[in-house]
Amino acid sequence: MNEINFIDTTDIEIDLKKIWEEAKHLLEPLVSSVTYDVWIATLDPVDLKGNTLVLSTPSFSSQNVLNQKYKNYITDSVNKIHSAITEVEFIIASGEDEEQQALKQSAPVIESPKKKPVSSCFNPKFTFDNFVVGSSNQFVAAAAKAVAERPGTNCNPLFIWGGVGLGKTHLLHAIGNEILEKKKDLNVVYVTTEKFTNDLISSIQNSKKGANSDFREKYRTCDVLIVDDIQFIINKNSVQEEFFHTFNELVMNGKQIVISSDKMPKDINPLEERLKSRFESGLIADVGVPDIETRIAIINKKAQLERYNISREAVEYIAEISKTNIREMEGRLSRAVFYSGLLGESITSLETTREALKDMVTEDNSEIDANKVLECVCKFYNIKKEELLARKRTKEIAMARQVAMYLISDLIAMPLASIGNIFGKDHATVIYAKNKITDDMATNKKLAIEINDMKQMIKGK
Repeated sequence: MNEINFIDTTDIEIDLKKIWEEAKHLLEPLVSSVTYDVWIATLDPVDLKGNTLVLSTPSFSSQNVLNQKYKNYITDSVNKIHSAITEVEFIIASGEDEEQQALKQSAPVIESPKKKPVSSCFNPKFTFDNFVVGSSNQFVAAAAKAVAERPGTNCNPLFIWGGVGLGKTHLLHAIGNEILEKKKDLNVVYVTTEKFTNDLISSIQNSKKGANSDFREKYRTCDVLIVDDIQFIINKNSVQEEFFHTFNELVMNGKQIVISSDKMPKDINPLEERLKSRFESGLIADVGVPDIETRIAIINKKAQLERYNISREAVEYIAEISKTNIREMEGRLSRAVFYSGLLGESITSLETTREALKDMVTEDNSEIDANKVLECVCKFYNIKKEELLARKRTKEIAMARQVAMYLISDLIAMPLASIGNIFGKDHATVIYAKNKITDDMATNKKLAIEINDMKQMIKGK
């Protein structure tokens, strides 16, 4: 690592570029390489307003992530280099300066024969700005952003995997939209595995008419190839053979490949080993199941985009009953809002949401109520119900209380605010308890067994 030269704060002339370069040296070991490349390296110092260093960032999504997650790191690092700077501000880059625009206007227009105009096949709603980043998908979102910023230079191939309805296709379209917006000269091809297969079959059937060469021209000469649902390539030997050669051709020429799947490469069977090894040669990133906070944020984002007027309790209820599928969750939101519109309500309430979704939610635990959970927890930990619901904060009571919150949330479709009311707490406390117990069970086998035993007791099994 280069030696850091701390700048004398008495300097009258402040070299912002030098300050930022030195600050970046401090930041680099504090974050992952992907995070550094995506969020830090793309920043440029543009101004100093009093004690605030102004840094420009390429997009709104970058600005949002920087403010939420990395502002303190950046502020501290800059302050260590120049103690007079105590704040940083992120602004979205305005683009070319006047001199660059004037040069463009005066320069002769030369049409390049290399690329043909391409109509975008990407959903305009699927952008990085509209993708809600949480703890479960932060890494894959950063990787996707890195690919969109500098296709073909790192994370190649980028292999995105995860369950149904978690946002894989959204990220693929976000990559495509971002590249087409920032790098209009690039040829970006998006295809599902089914479409790739059908195109190959068609090219074989019409090989005498030159369809085979057209197929290879399309897929082997593009700058970015984005393939959705690669798991459907199994049991298709000729397709695997063609994709293998397409993959090699693109990577050898420095072109970007992005692939999505519902499985990791090693779990896609039967699949040729040479393809598995190539899928694993780049970066593998999973779109995890979102936690409750992220699910709430996703619903709020969707409601904002669609201009839905929905209560906080209704949002929490939908998030609580939709644990593993974002697409399903958004569908429930739309149904609830539509139903409330039929009733002439100006705001979608919790009661209306419950009514709208009653046929879509399987109430396997309908005989379980919160009181039954409380009684079970009290019996298991040998404490009184009054102690559990009181403000007493001994370690044992606090632990039992968090377990009770977790179990009620897990077994009963109850809004977080309502769970909090039982204990005289707010919904944020319930979220904290849920996340803490979930994390603890992952490392504490004894606790995981205890939680499972209590669930069986509550269900009467």
